[in-house]
Amino acid sequence: MFDFLHISVWGALFALLAGYLIGSIPTGVLVAHLFRAPDPRVTGSTHTGASNVFRSAGPVAGALTGAFDFAKGALAVWLVQLIFPSPWVVPLTGAAAVAGHCWPIFTNFHGGMGVATAAGLAVWQFPIALPIFAVAYLVVNYVMKHQARTMMLTSAFLPLMLFPFRPTPEKMALAASLAVILVIRWASDFHRVYD
Repeated sequence: MFDFLHISVWGALFALLAGYLIGSIPTGVLVAHLFRAPDPRVTGSTHTGASNVFRSAGPVAGALTGAFDFAKGALAVWLVQLIFPSPWVVPLTGAAAVAGHCWPIFTNFHGGMGVATAAGLAVWQFPIALPIFAVAYLVVNYVMKHQARTMMLTSAFLPLMLFPFRPTPEKMALAASLAVILVIRWASDFHRVYD
């Protein structure tokens, strides 16, 4: 089935499962517990990412959460590639890790917004797109003045930002997968009123 991707069905399933489980590690919840701070799922934005942990547990806790969330997608891809050295491990495992971060099985599918984990993968796989993404985000946010809607719109165009640089099919698949996941995840905050 996946022969044209140079990875077996079992390899693809393993990549998806491993990525999802590693991505599901609830860093923010664990760090907040370590710092004896409130569970981020019941305070602030109720998201488990670095920004909410920063608000509830302080800058050190927020930085730790952000650093691990940033690294865990790339870590998942690296570990799976040791077992299945296919280039298609990157989009399969990477996208699954971001999905795991957003909807983690270990915390009843209540997670973060996916930005740090997606950014960690992007820095590794297509760093040239990040400055373009950042500028696009700032311009769109200046116009829309709404973080969730800005992130949805900017994320949707991530594959197009990458396209001029002639990415490999695997990298384009990763970019498209990240775009879909981020748009879906940020849609939950579409009507949120930011303080």
